[in-house]
Amino acid sequence: MGRLGRICFVVFVNVVVLLGLFILTEMADRIHHDGFRGAFVNLVRYSNVPYSNLGTGNWVIYDAELGYRLNPDQRGINSLSLREREITIPKPHGLYRVVVLGDSIPWDRGGFVELMSAHRADQPQFEIINASVPGYTSYQELVFFKRYLLNAEPDVVIWSYCLNDNHKFLSQFDEKGRMLLTPEAEETLKIHNKWEFLVSHSYLLSSLWFRIVALRQQYRNQNRSEFVWEKLADFNVAWKEVYWPSYEKYVSEMLHLLNERNAKLAIVVFPFEPQLNYRHDAANYDYAVKPQRILQGICEKYHIPCLDLYPIFSTAYDEGQKFYRDGIHLNNAGHRLTASTIERFVKANNLLPEAPR
Repeated sequence: MGRLGRICFVVFVNVVVLLGLFILTEMADRIHHDGFRGAFVNLVRYSNVPYSNLGTGNWVIYDAELGYRLNPDQRGINSLSLREREITIPKPHGLYRVVVLGDSIPWDRGGFVELMSAHRADQPQFEIINASVPGYTSYQELVFFKRYLLNAEPDVVIWSYCLNDNHKFLSQFDEKGRMLLTPEAEETLKIHNKWEFLVSHSYLLSSLWFRIVALRQQYRNQNRSEFVWEKLADFNVAWKEVYWPSYEKYVSEMLHLLNERNAKLAIVVFPFEPQLNYRHDAANYDYAVKPQRILQGICEKYHIPCLDLYPIFSTAYDEGQKFYRDGIHLNNAGHRLTASTIERFVKANNLLPEAPR
């Protein structure tokens, strides 16, 4: 065998080894994502579905009214489509029950909702229910609450608001592909070449790709001088006053439902990280925080306690702290600060019973 032949052989062996390692890692990722049996079943079932690891085949099901909801047949999801233990209905006597409504921000494991629950772990008479669902809007959260949680008799509802919540439906359910797609993601998920085809059918590569996309978007958000939200269809509606009457209607309906049952409502507003770039920009500050100002006005109109996290985060950012993973979702430091801030907020507004010292 000549030198060229030996080189070709070594290259071939390395390619085979790398290919084998990739296949093993890919299957390990699929087993972690779908379970052992599901990894092999879904490999066949969704062989023609690009980015099926973003799909809903395992963790959500189609719902005509809500668009989708968590699948109660999956481990960790209860009969009310909550990632919670089963909820006792009617509520036991003497139990103080808090429901946190929201999307993917309060959804995080180890996030501020779990931190608040842990803070009161030695209070059996106190219960926090995490009723968040990734991708839900305020409209969906209201519909979900009326259907599944109104009869749970909460004493207080903490309703989180993210600046993409003004849509009626932000996410779409693709029954054929069983995928969740935002309109903004459709172009990103189109297959243009063989490399994108490979990425779209690999759990491992697609996960890495979307992490790169998120980091790149975060970098762009931090380094643009323009208002980045204006080019984001999911966020820019929060700066358009025509979209706010619908949100006010949802708030009014929620408040009415709770008032009838002597329950309380509080709203927590999460800033979009690019807004914080204008915290010392006198010329653009008022425009940057326009959504918070509108929402604060709605809360004042209906006498609803409202926690705007922008000033809290702003002060911490001046000290060099960072609270986001991708401009929307919080990192561990962000969740810790949110939990402690909400604790002070609910205490100041007499929303929760005192935790023992």
